[in-house]
Amino acid sequence: MDKIYNEILDYIKKLEIIDTHEHLPSFEADRESDTDVLKEYLTHYFSCDLISAGFSKSDYKKIIESKLPIIEKWKLTEPYWEVSKYTGYGRSLEIAAKEIYGIDGISKSTIEELNNKFLETLTEGHFKKILKDKSRIKISLLDVNIFDKEY
Repeated sequence: MDKIYNEILDYIKKLEIIDTHEHLPSFEADRESDTDVLKEYLTHYFSCDLISAGFSKSDYKKIIESKLPIIEKWKLTEPYWEVSKYTGYGRSLEIAAKEIYGIDGISKSTIEELNNKFLETLTEGHFKKILKDKSRIKISLLDVNIFDKEY
């Protein structure tokens, strides 16, 4: 059984992906530069998990719109993160932290290092590294105004 599993896994690891539902900026240069890892992570679907867990919309707005230090943002987020991190979206963020930034888990003890590593990726070439090289995405169909063949 292990042999068959490994053969299938090896095959899957070589597949190129067509991403048919993506919300990335059309061009890497259009990435928001005045941001942090929590704003990046909470601007998407996971915010609904946090709000379902009791995260107030006013605290959510502080995370997205304020210039609070990352540790202060984490203090607002942490209680709801802890009860939401096992959802599909929460797990994907934990996996991204590990696979992209080398951070094992998102917590009070890791959030500042994770944020620093995230900020280092706000450079040209990061999309290609993650989408093309690491994830083997051949093309992304963007759910924005422009169809971009580069990513």
